[in-house]
Amino acid sequence: MSDQSTSTPSHHPSLAGTPRVRRAFLDDLGVRPDPFQLQAMDGLDAGRSVLVMAPTGAGKTFVADYAVARSLDAGTTAVYTTPLKALSNQKYRDLSARLGPGRVGLITGDRTVNAGAPVLVVTTEVLRAMLYEVRGTRHAPGANGAANGAANGSTNGRPASGAAALDRLGVVVLDEFHYLQDTDRGAVWEEVVINTPADVALVCLSATIPDVGLVHDWLTRVHGPTELVVADQRPVKLNHLYAVGNLRRTAPMLLPVFVDGQLNTTAELLDGARRDTRGEGLRARDRDRPVPPTRHDLIAHLRANNLLPAIWFVLSRAGCDEAVADGLAGDLQLTTEAERVRIRSLVSQALAPLSGGELRAIDAAGWQNALEAGIAAHHGGLAPVQRDVVEAAFGEGLVKVAFATETLALGVNLPARTVVIDRVVRAGGEVLDAGEFAQLAGRAGRRGIDEVGHVVVPWSPYVPFQRVGALAGGHLAAIRSAFRVTPAMALNLVRTGTLDEAYATVESSLRHRCALDQAAILRGDLAERQAELAEVDEDLVDVAEFAESPEPGGHSEPGQDADPHDPAERTDPGQELAGLRPGDVVVDTGRPEYGPAVVLAVGTKRGTVCVEAIHSSGRRLQLTPSTLRGGPAVLDHLDLPDWEPTRRGHAKRAVDALALLDLPLEELRPATSHGPRPKPKQAMTRRRLLVRRDQLTATVEDLQASLAEARTGVRTEFDRVLALLVRRRHLVNRTLTPSGQAIRRLFYPSGLLLGECLVAGLLDDLDPASLASAASWFTTRTRLGGPASTGLATAELTRRWETVRAITREVQADEIAEGLTPTPHPEPALGVPLHRWASGLPLDVAVGGSGVLVGDVVREIRQVAELLDQLATVPGGHQQAAAEAVVALRRGAVVADDTQAVKGS
Repeated sequence: MSDQSTSTPSHHPSLAGTPRVRRAFLDDLGVRPDPFQLQAMDGLDAGRSVLVMAPTGAGKTFVADYAVARSLDAGTTAVYTTPLKALSNQKYRDLSARLGPGRVGLITGDRTVNAGAPVLVVTTEVLRAMLYEVRGTRHAPGANGAANGAANGSTNGRPASGAAALDRLGVVVLDEFHYLQDTDRGAVWEEVVINTPADVALVCLSATIPDVGLVHDWLTRVHGPTELVVADQRPVKLNHLYAVGNLRRTAPMLLPVFVDGQLNTTAELLDGARRDTRGEGLRARDRDRPVPPTRHDLIAHLRANNLLPAIWFVLSRAGCDEAVADGLAGDLQLTTEAERVRIRSLVSQALAPLSGGELRAIDAAGWQNALEAGIAAHHGGLAPVQRDVVEAAFGEGLVKVAFATETLALGVNLPARTVVIDRVVRAGGEVLDAGEFAQLAGRAGRRGIDEVGHVVVPWSPYVPFQRVGALAGGHLAAIRSAFRVTPAMALNLVRTGTLDEAYATVESSLRHRCALDQAAILRGDLAERQAELAEVDEDLVDVAEFAESPEPGGHSEPGQDADPHDPAERTDPGQELAGLRPGDVVVDTGRPEYGPAVVLAVGTKRGTVCVEAIHSSGRRLQLTPSTLRGGPAVLDHLDLPDWEPTRRGHAKRAVDALALLDLPLEELRPATSHGPRPKPKQAMTRRRLLVRRDQLTATVEDLQASLAEARTGVRTEFDRVLALLVRRRHLVNRTLTPSGQAIRRLFYPSGLLLGECLVAGLLDDLDPASLASAASWFTTRTRLGGPASTGLATAELTRRWETVRAITREVQADEIAEGLTPTPHPEPALGVPLHRWASGLPLDVAVGGSGVLVGDVVREIRQVAELLDQLATVPGGHQQAAAEAVVALRRGAVVADDTQAVKGS
């Protein structure tokens, strides 16, 4: 490694690198950087931002730490962002331990610690809000008009804390950068990139970034020169395994998914194995047929083969809790007496601040029993203090198996020797994509401890082995931008810039960049479909002329054309079958009386074209050239979602749609002794051409609409939001009204509705507990309980709720009229628990009878406290009650893990 300074011009002059900083950093860590880490360091030293894509555990944090070291040396502020508060707390502890607590601050919306520190750990939404606050007083100079960024989506907490640090901002670390495409929150990452001043280095880190080249190009265009660093090799190799059980309850088989780089043919054979249920009971050979291994058997097998600790990903909270309960019921015991003593110490220390009611609410006794057995659940339904203990115990090797939801894969530093992915299909039938699978699998293998990490997928009768192999070795799907224009964003853009500047901001988004690429593809597709449509029109003219012409030789009589079912007259049925598309409605011309069927999938079987279809009777069919008596005549086409064999209801929807069609089956019936065949071969050809022309015409129209949307979609959306704001009187002559001033501060999905309710006085003159209950209507995103009345704690709240509902209907009607997605319905399901807790009642009483997990209630309390903290800064008759409600909400179990975050681990 050379000590000579680079001669590359600095794009970030405040952070122009020197060999001294690098030497001091490496000497302090005492490690030798990997090649990709050196490349990233070179990029930062040359004054560029960096985009790093490297496998989990490869050492991406090393790059962030170096960027922080350079910022400290330059006397600037480093901001380290994470997508989750739990990750922010963890990063705060890590940095405090390494740099000293006095040099590190924490801002997560509901908590602020040492906001003036030179290193700030924040959630991404908080940074977005801080950047936007500065926007009103200065325009950050950015590349290609990107300076005029904006706030969009939801942010929690008051942005004022730490905003002054942006005046000396030197570097921003965006950890878990793949969150960019998260449906609900991904837009915030785009806004941070757009709004961050161009003289500030961005350090974007992720293990899985789809279309990384496109994202790199976007970063370079919007923010400035960016170094792309891609590391393909994991420091700990992954071994993908397929776990297969049997009815004999012998030890499960762990088959390698890949053998010599190819799918394991032995495992592929298992797809054809099914239980024979024709006789009474099971025959001997049936007991060797594959079945999903039981959790108890698989855990025992992993333990016997020294493959613990393991993270067992279960794609639902209920599934995690059920797995723990099953383990306890089966007397699973994975710990030693010494380990149990240590677990009791951890639990005792963590739960000491909680009251008896809080301990009962979280079922502390049952939870501790599972921990002492070496098993635990980890999901959002647990109280935060419980998750903290699970993470600490797992990190010490005390918990041997953690049953976790996907959240654990988002960056919580809990690597394991083995990862088990319980199912690759969610409850609704949605299959994990390759990026999601890679995030889960990436937790396997501990650097410096394991030579190999193991990823286990249990056999399932509903998921083909090839699908598992495709996920294990598959490529990432295309990037999906989640950027959208919201009322708060539009109001802030209007307030701080011109209309052209606002357009430049929204068109700096990754969404617009992707749309331009998509437009080029659409133009090509449109040209192809238009050419095909012209050919079909020509063929229709030819068929019509042929039908009117006399037969050669004068021997043919009306109705006596060549038989279309005669093998000599047929085209290759294999070619005809291969030309079918999912959704085509077909009939066998050799036996039209059998009725129509809908094509579900087209493929090959042993080298022969095979079409999977469903008959109008609901019977599944496999059409091959040998099963057809005639040929497949296409009568119509249905638009169906992508065919997934495991997705319930797909086939039934096809049959139901088929029943609604008016099909010309009589035209295809063969001649009888009572008269000539009604339609000769060219008539059937004409019918197929007409169906194809209708399909192509619809496709062309769709492509034309999609092309227009790709070209101007984000600008059009901005115009529609402005029109809505004018219609609702939040914007008059490009000036914000009092209601507009309130809404621009509310970065929530229901911000528009909340602002209107504020201005209408619906949150005024309430006591703190009632205000907390009413605020929950606007933060609860998921329907968690029964009827609305269960969430209304008082008669006054019931009266105001009815008014809120009326305003909601008005707002939604206007949004629909402007072509926008309607505002989410307010949700009162947690209003009663919030009212009880804010009134000072114990947690078990507050949660009692709600049917909601304690962790969900605690999270909701925190979100409401954050909203009220923000509302306390918005003028109105609610301010004093909002400030008092925040104090009432932030107590006990709600802040228990916050105390641990500040004290350190």
